[in-house]
Amino acid sequence: CLVCNSLTKHAHLSVLICRACKIFYNRTERRKRPLICRSNRMKCRNVPRCKKCRYEKIDRLVRGIDESEMEEKEECTKRPSSSTRTSTSSSSSIDDSPVQNCTVPKSAPFLCIDSLDSRLCLLEQVRFSYRTMSISRRAAEMSTLHAGRHPMFSFYHEYPLKPATITSMNLALRILTTTIFDFAATVFEEFSELSMLDKWYLVKNFFHSFWTLESAFRVFTLFPHLQNFHFTSLTTYLNDDAAAEFMDLAPRTPRAKDDTKCLLRSFLRGDTRIGREAVRKAAISEEEFLALLVLCFWNVENTTNDDSLISLGVFYRMKVMKELQEFYKRQGNEEDCAKRIGEIMGLVVVLESLASSMPMNLELFRLLNVFDDNTTLYQMTKSGVPNGFNEVESGISGRQLMT
Repeated sequence: CLVCNSLTKHAHLSVLICRACKIFYNRTERRKRPLICRSNRMKCRNVPRCKKCRYEKIDRLVRGIDESEMEEKEECTKRPSSSTRTSTSSSSSIDDSPVQNCTVPKSAPFLCIDSLDSRLCLLEQVRFSYRTMSISRRAAEMSTLHAGRHPMFSFYHEYPLKPATITSMNLALRILTTTIFDFAATVFEEFSELSMLDKWYLVKNFFHSFWTLESAFRVFTLFPHLQNFHFTSLTTYLNDDAAAEFMDLAPRTPRAKDDTKCLLRSFLRGDTRIGREAVRKAAISEEEFLALLVLCFWNVENTTNDDSLISLGVFYRMKVMKELQEFYKRQGNEEDCAKRIGEIMGLVVVLESLASSMPMNLELFRLLNVFDDNTTLYQMTKSGVPNGFNEVESGISGRQLMT
């Protein structure tokens, strides 16, 4: 329970709270006499013991009010009116302008470099596989997207950055799709035993959540000062300036380039910002990012009826949850463990929602003839199996297929 930390098998009032807190909340709603805070400050450390604080916390959860936003509002009310006006004007200027006096760095470092506690077996395996995946993506993107750059200038712990185009994004996402297969086979030993159909389903189901989460986490960790910024791959990005040059191919219609720029900027201010803000508010650590990779990969209950995949998903989610609890315990945050896990699961819901809206967004690009049927990002939203699937499923080698 996010309020009293007691164990609960079910969510109540559409929030992760226990039945006792639900009953308390409903009774308090009918109460005529006002509640009084034990500390008179509405900030009791032991929330369950204070009826007023307990009720207010449940009420915020039910209404979907973020506690960090409440604190920010309280701080704003304490400031002088002139500073408030200044902060308001500056925040609005950030929203309206592309990137305010922020230069995009020419390179970026790898994430998840340091080894984790040996007791976090699954998370350490995810970290190692994600690091290997990043190195493979960098090598492939360097040879295709940065062909003019000498290898000696590509340091082991960094990689160059450049604005994305349709061509570069298509190539980079094909590389990403391939490395996701390797990542899954390394982390989850059962993945190699699945049929090609199940493997493709899991990778495709994971693709958009991973694409959104990784970009948001990298921006939050590396470049938190940048506005309207999205990593389209390990070494390419989109921002307001890059959106104008995204169409490196000949436009199929006279207004295609302008329409594409408008759609991309809308995407940067819409879904991209939602994902980034969710990660920022949760302020996830590297360990939690790695756990989210597992949770998103096995988030399959709402999209499949395959009992074997669902049972595997339950197994790995339970395993990563236990390691998260162990991690919080060793960090000294055992009391807030339930609340933190609730925030992580809430982030999974946000990513799932953004992934479900991706097909509609990409269809707009398809209708404008910006993307075609062979664009990787568009293909990942379509149902069915890719071309050549039956031959691969039958075990025919790549050389035989070429013949």
